[in-house]
Formats: sequence, structure tokens, C-alpha cells
Amino acid sequence: MDKPISINRHIIFQIVILVLIVAMPLNFFIHSELENIHFKDEKALKLYAQKVANKIYKFSNSNEKEFFYPRSNIYKSAIYNEFDKPIFSLLANNFKDAKETMQIKNSKAYIKYPIKENIFNGKYLIISKNVNYSSLIVNVIVILMVITLLVLLSTFSIIKQSSLPYKRLNQYLENFMKDAMHEMKTPMGVILLNLDGLDATFSNNKMVQRAKSALKNMIVVYEDLEFFVKNKQIQHPKKNIDFSKFCKERVAFFKDLLEQKKINTILNIEDNIYIDFSPLELSRILDNTLSNAIKYSKSSTSIEIELKRDKDKIILSIKDQGKGIKDTKKIFNRYYRGDRISGGFGIGLNIVKQICDNNGVKIEVLSKVGEGSEFRYIFPFVPTFQVGMHTL
Repeated sequence: MDKPISINRHIIFQIVILVLIVAMPLNFFIHSELENIHFKDEKALKLYAQKVANKIYKFSNSNEKEFFYPRSNIYKSAIYNEFDKPIFSLLANNFKDAKETMQIKNSKAYIKYPIKENIFNGKYLIISKNVNYSSLIVNVIVILMVITLLVLLSTFSIIKQSSLPYKRLNQYLENFMKDAMHEMKTPMGVILLNLDGLDATFSNNKMVQRAKSALKNMIVVYEDLEFFVKNKQIQHPKKNIDFSKFCKERVAFFKDLLEQKKINTILNIEDNIYIDFSPLELSRILDNTLSNAIKYSKSSTSIEIELKRDKDKIILSIKDQGKGIKDTKKIFNRYYRGDRISGGFGIGLNIVKQICDNNGVKIEVLSKVGEGSEFRYIFPFVPTFQVGMHTL
């Protein structure tokens, strides 16, 4: 688990560096553009102020009786006397703090412009205009979009390059698992066959029984791993199965394990219950649940296996008198193991959950710590009719 975490940290570090590298010129660009906008606005305000001042000066030196104060859709202005009182104003705001250098207040740029002696006894003008940052905003948005695209492309490239070695390793491990499992299958079958022979020759031999029990535990784990590795490549066709007979056969498979721990089995299995299911997937459900029940049960206790039909459903229940489960919500998570001492890879019940989800099987887990657990599998029932050796 450490390698994926280190990859993520490496990717995040590279993205942060990339963002910082991009943010510096972007910040410089924004400041530069703001200065440019403010410079142009100040220049425009002074030009307009000069225009208004010239009109006032010309009127003061003319014989005209009416003065039409300059108006504009862009600029607003006012003329003030030496006591800072407005003589005439088109301003919507009060800019008494205006200076000869441009200032900005509430998205409005304004400036104080001294004027010559005039007929109105005006001392200075105040000129104001709205500051427009739309061009800057558009440019920043475009730049950010380009940067985001570059970051995404760079991130995708980094992730792709970083994950290649692990993809190769994963492929190597997958091939190794397939080859190793192929090589294990025949020897395990040979060992089981010979142990059965020894058991027949030396009946009730404890060493032979222990060896058979250990081998059958290995077979369950092996079949889980095989299903886990090959699940995506192999289809599991459904067949009409005698569920009652199937359950009894799987219980018989675990006979050596049950006898080894002196566990009594109570079978309440109704006859002639048929189901359309994959035999391989059904064996994974039963084998994993039974092997866990045996593994976590104490010696000289009982395991109850019940199979019954209830209207539109079939219910399989496996109940033990074992240790119980602390957190029933986590047991189906991959690699989760409730008891590390008991071993296992923590994939068995995850496989069971996947199979049940894919086939519409509901799982109920009832458990009390120190008293035992009950796994209930509720299968949807599709009625079939047996005629001779054929199914309709």
C-alpha cells in the first residue's frame, strides 16, 4: 500500500510545482494589465478635465451669456470653489478626498484637476469615470483555461508515465499467479487422492486426517484465488442445479475439517429445491461461508445448515457457535480479516459479495461476539418443473 501512496504524493508535488510556476507569470500579467488600465484611465481623465477646463476658460474670456456645461456618457464631473464647495456637479458620489493623482473608489476612478481663474470662481474640477476590467477578466479566463488544459494534459502524462512500471509489475504478477495456480492444481489433486487412499488403508489415522483437513483448507483458498484471478476472463454459465443435493455434497467435502475440530453439523435441508445458478459461483458462496464457520468455531460445537423454500425465495442459512463478528459491515471488504491470527487473505467474502450482487442474492449477517454468527443468503426463486430427466 506504500507505493500507491508515494505515487500520489509525487503527482501532487509535481502539480503544485507546476501551478506555482504558472501562477508567477499570471500574477505578473494581472499586475501589469492593471497598471496599464489605470494609466490609460488617468490619462483619459486628465484629457477630459483639460477639455472641460478649456471650455470654462474660453467662456470666462468671452461675451457669451449662457454656458453649457460639458456632459458625457463616460465621464462625470463637478466644479468646486476654493472652500471645497461644489458650484456645479454631475457627480453621483462625493469625492472630496480627490487628489491630483488618480484614485479608485467603488469601481470608479476619479481625479482632482486644478483650473485657472474663471468667471465661476472655480478652483478645481473633479472628474470621474467607471473602471472597466472586462478585457482583463476575459484575458485571465482565457489564460486560466489554457493553463488548466496544460495542467490536465501534464497531469495525465505524469500519471501515465508514473503508473507504467506498476502496470507492468501487475501484469507480471497476474501472469505469475496464473502459471503458479496452473502448476499447483495437479499436485493438489494427486495429494488429495493419495490421502484418501491412506485414509482408507489406515482408518481414523489422526495424521492422515490432519493432512486432509489442511489440504482442503488450501483447496478453498486456491479456488478463491483462481476465481479472483480468472473472474474477468471466464464466463460462469448458469445451470439448473439440485440445490439440496449440492449443499449436502459441499458439507461432505468439509467432513475432515469438521471431524478434526469435533464440530457437529445439523442439516435442515429440504429436498428437491432447484435453482438456476453457476455451479462454480454457488460453490464459492457455500465453501467460503462453511470454511469460515469451521475456522472461527470452537471445538465440540455445532454448525446448523438450513435450506428452505419460502414462497418466491429460497433461503440458505449457515449458523455457527463461534467467536462472532465485531463489525458485520466490513467483512465483505476486500482484504479485510476479522481475525489476523486465523490467517486467510481476506478475499473470500468479498468474492461472495460480488457473486451475490451480480445474481440478485440478498445477504443478511446476524452476529453476537462470543455467541456466534448466522449468514443468510436469500435467492430469488424461479419455479421449474422436473419431468423425468428434463427440466421445463
